Amino acid sequence: MGRFYIISGDDDFVRKQRARVLAEELSGGNGPDDPAMEIIPGDSDTLKFPALAGDFLNAISTPPFLCPSKLVWFRHLPDLEAFAEKVPPPAQEAIEFLSKPLPEELSVLIDGPGLDQRKAFAKIMKAAGAVIEIYSTGRAGDKNAADRRKLSIADFFQQAGKKIAPQAVQYLLDVIGGDSGVLLNELEKVRCYTGDAPEVTLADCTAVVSRTPEAMSWEYTSAIIAGKADQALKLLDLMLDDSGSEIRMIYAVSKEYQQMIQTRLAMKELGITRVNPRTFDAFADRKGEFPGNPLLKLHPYRAFKICEGALAISEERLAGKLTLIRDAARALVSGGGDRRIILEQLTLKLAR
Repeated sequence: MGRFYIISGDDDFVRKQRARVLAEELSGGNGPDDPAMEIIPGDSDTLKFPALAGDFLNAISTPPFLCPSKLVWFRHLPDLEAFAEKVPPPAQEAIEFLSKPLPEELSVLIDGPGLDQRKAFAKIMKAAGAVIEIYSTGRAGDKNAADRRKLSIADFFQQAGKKIAPQAVQYLLDVIGGDSGVLLNELEKVRCYTGDAPEVTLADCTAVVSRTPEAMSWEYTSAIIAGKADQALKLLDLMLDDSGSEIRMIYAVSKEYQQMIQTRLAMKELGITRVNPRTFDAFADRKGEFPGNPLLKLHPYRAFKICEGALAISEERLAGKLTLIRDAARALVSGGGDRRIILEQLTLKLAR
């Protein structure tokens, strides 16, 4: 009999982390490109639910190909009860398939919020052998809930090839609170801030996850790169009350774009024009050929994400943005205009 898991609850961060870890365990730990794992993106922005349900039905009813077993992961459904109750024909057939013992070579994982264990769908799935796990923010004060969040934070950094100090974990929980969306955003900031350092320290977290000038500068730069002009302008308004902040802001943004250029140069040295999560696995035994290449000093997935960000902006646009930053820096140093206006105009142009 195959294995069947349903991961639900309203704690998005913990639920998604648990689903990802479980997916890797069930597929042998080789990641989303492994032929033993087939992912149906329940959170897709382009496919409607009937099409996704059809893809899921096809996946679970098709034998493994080129491998002895496979995992089908219906990933991040927006509402499990909607899947159970407002079902098009493919979903009905999928539920009927899942209500019977699964073939030994098949594992199925479904995750998403909204599962009500008192209703028929959960009861039928449990009777069919599904293991159901619920992660709820409603029990944030519960010691078990807090322990799960600690493990999720540690796992997040483990996947980035890092360790995190226990004091840093506790600081993150104390400062961020129980909002999983905010927590995930802050963890991404810490991961990027620490670069290729093997361990995240308490000092790293206090530098970025707080309202220190350094943290605000980091948030400002991240908002610009993401094209979030409104957010960047709000942070700009707060930061301009701090003496000397304009130079720090110019430096931080310039450094970010220069890093993208350095990443592109490193990619050219390696002969890489496009990337995927497995790109850098091929260089595991070739680091001696490129001793100075910064990408090969990073965790492969971290290198992939940096390259992905660098490729999102063309070389021409990168050069144009650095020219804008240079001109703004000159205007600030020469005193040729109001610093607020100079930086507001720069922020709007960079975030386009």
